Amino acid sequence: MNNQTNRSLELSDEIPAEENFIEQAEYIDRQKFVHLAAEHPHESEIMKKLMGGGAKLLIGPRGCGKSTLMRKAYFKLIDDRSAKTIAIYVNFKLALKMEPYYVKGPNATYWFRAWLILKIFRALSEAILEYGDLKVPDSFPSESRIDSIISALEANSAQGEQVENYTAFFLNKIIDDLISQNGLRRCVLLIDDAAHSFSEKQQEDFFDLFREIKSKNVSPKAAIYPGITSHSANFHVGHDAEQIDAWVKPTGEQYEEFMLSLARKRFEGTGTDVVTGNEEDIKFLAYSAFGIPRGFLSMLRTIFNSPESYMSSSGKLNKTKLLKLSRMGRDMSHAVYDSLTAKLPSYETYVENGSVIYQEILVQIKSYNQGKELEKQGTQFAIKSPMGADLEKIFGFLQYSGLIMSSGTILKGEKGSFAHFQVHIGDLTAENILVGSRTKSIKSFLTVIRAPKHQAWPRLTSVSLLEAAGVSTDDFILALPTCHACGTPRSNPDAKFCSNCGIQLKPSSTYEELVKRDISALPITSKMEKRIKEHSNIRRVRDILMDADRKTLLGIPYIGKFRAQTILGHAEEYVS
Repeated sequence: MNNQTNRSLELSDEIPAEENFIEQAEYIDRQKFVHLAAEHPHESEIMKKLMGGGAKLLIGPRGCGKSTLMRKAYFKLIDDRSAKTIAIYVNFKLALKMEPYYVKGPNATYWFRAWLILKIFRALSEAILEYGDLKVPDSFPSESRIDSIISALEANSAQGEQVENYTAFFLNKIIDDLISQNGLRRCVLLIDDAAHSFSEKQQEDFFDLFREIKSKNVSPKAAIYPGITSHSANFHVGHDAEQIDAWVKPTGEQYEEFMLSLARKRFEGTGTDVVTGNEEDIKFLAYSAFGIPRGFLSMLRTIFNSPESYMSSSGKLNKTKLLKLSRMGRDMSHAVYDSLTAKLPSYETYVENGSVIYQEILVQIKSYNQGKELEKQGTQFAIKSPMGADLEKIFGFLQYSGLIMSSGTILKGEKGSFAHFQVHIGDLTAENILVGSRTKSIKSFLTVIRAPKHQAWPRLTSVSLLEAAGVSTDDFILALPTCHACGTPRSNPDAKFCSNCGIQLKPSSTYEELVKRDISALPITSKMEKRIKEHSNIRRVRDILMDADRKTLLGIPYIGKFRAQTILGHAEEYVS
């Protein structure tokens, strides 16, 4: 992966208006957020569902805009008093902090549920502050009390008597009283980064609580990921909650206008007009981002930070450099996929073999496109159903990372049904899978991408794909945690002592392993990493997370408010 392309924090003074290119909605203040957010092609339909009654699941890969939609719904409900709705926005991004409970002792569900409920109470107190004129039930806990228990829970030091009253029943009772005392109709509970933890048991516990909280007065909405989300045995998508797709399909005029609007808003007021006169180039970058605004914004920020490198004196963008820049979107998705090795160590062989299989899919599409006219080249593939549990798991990881997008099921008569997928356009352009041996140009790529979709594409089977990739079903092995002393894999899941060195084995916590990683694991430049280490005691990811008020980061040369927040955001993303 090209670090110069992917890593965007450069060692220089912060540029005015650089905050325009913040990628994560939760790190933008309300006034700026409202101004910068572009309208999703299906926004009115999605907003209606997020702001209305009923339980909903907003699904999409990292960076596709789920948080933006959630926060839009939150602010709209706050401003629209005629809706008579109390909106709560809560982010469970750091749910993995509670994962050690699941590996160190009993009653993990008890502690985790308490943490979830207390986080909702904290968000509810913030919502009450936003509304400003609501009557608050007498039994509502104080912010200081809530914060102290959350801190104790996250430090693994909470006592049973501290949390015993914080139940789903108590939360619903408070919300019911709040609605009754203020003449409201309902509460819309917007849960961002829900089921974010990679611990399947944590996810199942979340969905059990989700079902329990849902009532005639409380309409929960949760943002989740494709491919990795584990619902509980009692939770059924469609029956317990309607699923809403947040991932914008990278095709058509609506998509182009959405991304152009996003670019215009972000460059507005910066003194740099990149969009005017370069619409086709910006649209090409938008397609290369594959419907993921976060990747698109990274490309725009790179241009903004170095206009002299990408723009001529006449304001035109350099086509050769744009083709290289277009790789950034796919690099981000590959980085998310590669991070699964650390976050799901037991699935290491699945992640590694998945990379090989994905590359083979690209090879198959390239072979299919050879010799075809531009308008008849393919960007999709289909695989015969059922594909098998191992391959299904890998395809789930690829969807979570934003490398493939499901297009539903295709029926081909006697040939059976096929699961249909779109492949990341950034990979198709970067790896010469589109256009072929012809002279590469943005115009030729757009011709292929914009061509009417036809009914022909590579049709694969699980067997043919695995054989072509050189992968056997025996290669998919669930790895056991290693010994903390000598690194030897455990002989069995219940082993108490290492079979190699004999030392007593410690419980394995993914969260604790992630926070111990050196900050070089984060997407910051090597120069920034060196500067941080030279001017502070920050060495590990944990150190950044512990610097909650960012005083240490702000004391480092060339790190201001925006950059400190961005670095903290990278650390939170890494452990979530």
